[in-house]
Amino acid sequence: MASRYYEHKIMESVREKRKYFSKVLSLNAMDTNYDRVRDTEDWFIEWSWRYGLPFIWLDIHSLFIFGLQPYELEPFNIDFRIELPSVEEWLQGIKLKFEKVDLGELWKQFNEEIFQEIVPPQFDFDTFVSENILEEFQTDISNLLNRKLIVGKTKYGEGYVDPPVIREFLRASFYEIFRRRPDYERLKKVFETISQKLDIHEGIVESVFNRIVMHDVMIKENFILGYNILGYSKLSPRGKHSSKFPTLTWRGEVFNVEYTKLEEPNAGFILGVTPLGFGVLIPRKSIWKPTKIGVTPKIVWFIDYKMRHLHYRYRATHLGFANYQKHEEMYKYYKSERADQYHSLRTFIYHIESLVENLLEGKGIDQFRLNMYKRAVLQLIGHKKKRHRWGYGAYESMTDEEFKEYWIDYWVKQGLDKNTLVNLYNSVSKWLPHLRYHMKELGESIRKKREQLAKLLS
Repeated sequence: MASRYYEHKIMESVREKRKYFSKVLSLNAMDTNYDRVRDTEDWFIEWSWRYGLPFIWLDIHSLFIFGLQPYELEPFNIDFRIELPSVEEWLQGIKLKFEKVDLGELWKQFNEEIFQEIVPPQFDFDTFVSENILEEFQTDISNLLNRKLIVGKTKYGEGYVDPPVIREFLRASFYEIFRRRPDYERLKKVFETISQKLDIHEGIVESVFNRIVMHDVMIKENFILGYNILGYSKLSPRGKHSSKFPTLTWRGEVFNVEYTKLEEPNAGFILGVTPLGFGVLIPRKSIWKPTKIGVTPKIVWFIDYKMRHLHYRYRATHLGFANYQKHEEMYKYYKSERADQYHSLRTFIYHIESLVENLLEGKGIDQFRLNMYKRAVLQLIGHKKKRHRWGYGAYESMTDEEFKEYWIDYWVKQGLDKNTLVNLYNSVSKWLPHLRYHMKELGESIRKKREQLAKLLS
């Protein structure tokens, strides 16, 4: 028998469907959202500089310290171009096409436009070093990658391989956890759970935690040309050739970090902050190679190029929201397949929440904790099937048992009861593959259908 909660939510969901249509999918919504895009454009540009740059420089830290390739690093490797649809695609409601751009292709395009240089469509570790690092330091930096096992190059026993799950955390997921809720104490608890459940060396999570905190504090406390924005960060005292900022470490200590070059807090070894073996000894001289148009390294120009392309795409946000809808669908909510898709996803969520309510009925759980248990079960389904968000690859790479252990420990640290979580997991685990597949297919169904129909008509 359906719970009262589910009955209430199903009745309410029709009103939510109409509201979603009127605010996002209708013709009026498209016009209104374009006005909102224009009104918020300055805010978006400031927001993207404030949050985009630290994450990209954290990616570059991972390149130095963990020997990862640039094309592996998220969000650094994420970029899109907007293409106009064909006539057949337009008739199927495809207003714009957002195509992911390969990082190597973007690097080639960037060099042609900014430096008038023809380079191969390739941006790997060796390219990064040769294009950005002074020749006298290139060998030392290149050796950071040589610690990794390279099939056909590394002698047996002289290199190591990152397990897939740990590699996913290093290239994206650690940073995504911080992006969702930038709270240091919460971040440490999550990192401790990951370290314990996946048997990751504590030095790795300590190193990543300390770098994240340093970058977060540094962008607020110090202005660095090419790294952050005027009017947000503080200028260093007049006449000073170094900058300082206080940083909280993994071990709960507060250090005052003083530096003269960005590469020091980004990837350098800092006594008391950097675990041994997880930092580069930075020479007195800057390691960055100047370009033919100034002292600013090429990587800074490339980051600027990527960010400005992000700003250009913001003008198309209203069309992206209303994409995959034929013109006639945008007049009435009951004609819109996108509105039906939204309604199906919402009712699916309400069904899961109702299931949790039924399983916990009579257990004496207050409403606040009941809502947390609902969120926990939705995370159990959702974290291994995210479609559009970067940083979730680690959860997809985990085995079911690894994810279960991580999931239980994570929610126990949020204050939930372990036995109740185990019972919930046992109740839904047999349906998890189907639930994840169903939710993913629901989210992708209209896009696939419209693209296939457009191909058939072309």
